[in-house]
Amino acid sequence: MKKIFTLIAIAMMAVGAQAQKIAFTEEDKAAKGTLDGKVFSNGDFAITVTDTDGKVELDANAQWFGTAETQEKSAGGRLKSGGKSSSKNNIVAKAPTAGTLKIWARTGSNSATDRNIVVTQEETELYNAIVEEALAVKVKGLDEADPEKETNVYPIISVEVKAGDVAITYPVGSMNFYAFEFVAGGSASVKSINTEVQSGAVYNMAGQQVNTQYKGLVIKNGKKMMNK
Repeated sequence: MKKIFTLIAIAMMAVGAQAQKIAFTEEDKAAKGTLDGKVFSNGDFAITVTDTDGKVELDANAQWFGTAETQEKSAGGRLKSGGKSSSKNNIVAKAPTAGTLKIWARTGSNSATDRNIVVTQEETELYNAIVEEALAVKVKGLDEADPEKETNVYPIISVEVKAGDVAITYPVGSMNFYAFEFVAGGSASVKSINTEVQSGAVYNMAGQQVNTQYKGLVIKNGKKMMNK
């Protein structure tokens, strides 16, 4: 039975700083075939690609990310992993300060229900959840040629990190990355989100529905709990 409740979410908000975003463009495709050790950066925020197997590639593909209320289209390029991560195939983000790391990613396969992204820092697992295409929300009005068309908007992964290197792995299967974003520091801000929820559904602290295997602080049946 569905019900309406007010979800109190603790969100990290940037103080006096804008998000630093690393997006992939048509120009980045020139690096195809030479991605091992490739560094993409925006200011003092950077990611480094390890690809000694030569599986990672860049191509042109744009998708919408965000929520039903707020969404943004990626720059037009994507970083394709070409397989599961290993010591020879992974991504490391360098956070300049404490803040929130945001990952724009999807599997690109509706049949894939076991591919996860794992975020680790200083040998501590900060995030581990399955990336499911089914979690996309459909939004009208994003297609200028057909305003009534429903467009998929995929959720953004948000992880609080400390300054330093952050390992991003995908141990089960390939992953498509459209952007990486960093929001520095900030103070905790409380915001209310009116959400229509299904009894038994699991939501993260941003009010987004997540898979039952999502790790971390969640809301279930109106109660906050730690999902391990």
